[in-house]
Amino acid sequence: MGNESSNHGEGNPEAADRFNKAEREFVSSSRGKEKIKEGPRVQPGEEASLAQAEELGRERAKDGDSKHARER
Repeated sequence: MGNESSNHGEGNPEAADRFNKAEREFVSSSRGKEKIKEGPRVQPGEEASLAQAEELGRERAKDGDSKHARER
């Protein structure tokens, strides 16, 4: 039949390929390289929040998420 479904389940490989190609092109561009340099900039006052989030992530990696899920 010529009326086949274009449903790919949980993902669309063609869309993923287009996205990945565009992402690689952006990262390789001069604008992308500039944005990459800007990326690590942290706004004033965010350092403590980021450090806390990083520590929480490290703890979860050590203990597993089940302990932290019960605390919520």
